[in-house]
Amino acid sequence: MSLVQGYSSDSESENDSVGKISDIILPSLPHATSNEITKTVSGKFQKEFIDPLRFEKNKRIHKDFLIGNEEDGITELKKRKIYESQKATKAKSKVLNIQKSKKGDPSKFDDDFNGYKGSWGSSSSSSSPEHDSNETNDNEEIIEGTPIINGIETENFDFKESSNYYGNKSKNYSIFDLPKDYQIRFATTIAGQKEYFVPKKLLSSYKAHESAVTSLQFLPNSGHLLLSSGNDCMVKLWSVTKPKTLIRDYHCHTRAVKHCSFNNDGHQFVSCSYDRTVKIWDTEIGEVSYKKRLNSNPNMATFVPNKPDEIMVALQSAKVEHLDSRTGETIQTYEHHQSAITWIEFLNNGNQFITASDDRTLKIWDIRINMPIKYIQDPKQQAMPIVKKHPTLPFFVGQSMDNQILVYSCKKGDKFKKNNQKSFSGHNNAAYAIGMGFTPDGKTIFSGDSNGFCYFWDWKTSKIVRKIKISDKVISCVDMHPLETSLVSMAGFDGNIYIYT
Repeated sequence: MSLVQGYSSDSESENDSVGKISDIILPSLPHATSNEITKTVSGKFQKEFIDPLRFEKNKRIHKDFLIGNEEDGITELKKRKIYESQKATKAKSKVLNIQKSKKGDPSKFDDDFNGYKGSWGSSSSSSSPEHDSNETNDNEEIIEGTPIINGIETENFDFKESSNYYGNKSKNYSIFDLPKDYQIRFATTIAGQKEYFVPKKLLSSYKAHESAVTSLQFLPNSGHLLLSSGNDCMVKLWSVTKPKTLIRDYHCHTRAVKHCSFNNDGHQFVSCSYDRTVKIWDTEIGEVSYKKRLNSNPNMATFVPNKPDEIMVALQSAKVEHLDSRTGETIQTYEHHQSAITWIEFLNNGNQFITASDDRTLKIWDIRINMPIKYIQDPKQQAMPIVKKHPTLPFFVGQSMDNQILVYSCKKGDKFKKNNQKSFSGHNNAAYAIGMGFTPDGKTIFSGDSNGFCYFWDWKTSKIVRKIKISDKVISCVDMHPLETSLVSMAGFDGNIYIYT
């Protein structure tokens, strides 16, 4: 029994349960401000001053530690009740842990697979531990045959890839054979050896994907083919000399394709998707030569220059996976970023590379070494989702989220210093990963726009040369033909491909 100033404690009910006790021993409470013992007609009382919000909890503490006469068996009875209560609490907690999904690792906030979900994590529809794990909520869309890893449903890794060919059916024909007009005009031409110009008019436009186009690239060296990927889980190969002509499609993933890119000669390309797989394809045959399950969603994948059997994948788990397609093993994991890595760009013939991240930093690495040689960060610096190397000069540029393109030097003596005297602005790219690029001669830089424009700047003066209205939706993918002097491909959220010349 306890008497708390200002509150009653139902002393009659406590006396009935305990019986006749002459002396009551109470535990010392750290929050009490007085240990004064008061004698009354009915017994002894300890006067305590307790915070009102703590009263109910302290009352339970008194009851749990109440000690009586061992002869009356009150101590054993009390211990038994406490033990049974704790056992019931543990059983209840076990049931709740089964029903409730894990909160995840707080250090991996952007990782949908193992990342932090917090108190908003979903709970099981069952209220009992005997709930059948095969039963699902009516509102949940579950893919048949989907495996479960760490309690999270993932796409079937055994998905059967396929490809359809729509080109010339001749036995002696190869998709890499140059058209006759290319053989005449570009027989001895190397990309970047002539002057390139800004396009003026629309050559053709066509529906390429059912939803947004996620990446776009001309075939290296010749450029007579165009590779595109989209949110419709497809990768497609188009003819440039015969616009709107589909050469081959690749049913490659079970979810939206995030990025795809050619190797040095274009005979292979790598694709990555939100189904957490990365795959290497034979461009002409349409068969998968390598695929790997990833631990996180990839943002982009690319071949390592001059090493056709090695690829790098930028992950949302703030890591870069360096993979060997011959052995299937991981060569190196680069993991010094704090948030999702969005882009990888190589420098110095592939001996170094840049990583861009949502943590608003750029990092420079020596290949195969998991330690950055340079951190590029500033309190005012915004995230740069895409970085591009200048084709002829020792510079690289970053598409900053504050609606400008920043320039950095990669000369040996400059130590990747920012060029504060040069930047490109006028377009809108905030909140979007907007693609950009250079003409092969390096004299012009161009970029997409969130309002559907394409902007062209002069590299020397940083002034806008031309802006072209392409679409009413975001233009997020742009690429320049390696040989044609003014041919640019553009695509975005409307699923169309636009060819300007």
